[in-house]
Amino acid sequence: MITVKIEINGRVIYCRSAVNITPFIIKLSDDTKNNVYKNDDGTTIKHKPKDGAIKLAKKMLDTIVEV
Repeated sequence: MITVKIEINGRVIYCRSAVNITPFIIKLSDDTKNNVYKNDDGTTIKHKPKDGAIKLAKKMLDTIVEV
């Protein structure tokens, strides 16, 4: 599970959590394949583990719709 949150003066203004739902057999086989993450809003994200956590966090935050 990964959670990304943005706070201003200690107050959370944006937050997004995701769980890796990639089948276990794919995780073991190859680091260049995409993992699939399911966000707390139900959307999914494909992400290559070699790209790192910051790139994943950016993709997660991009799913937030500002009102």
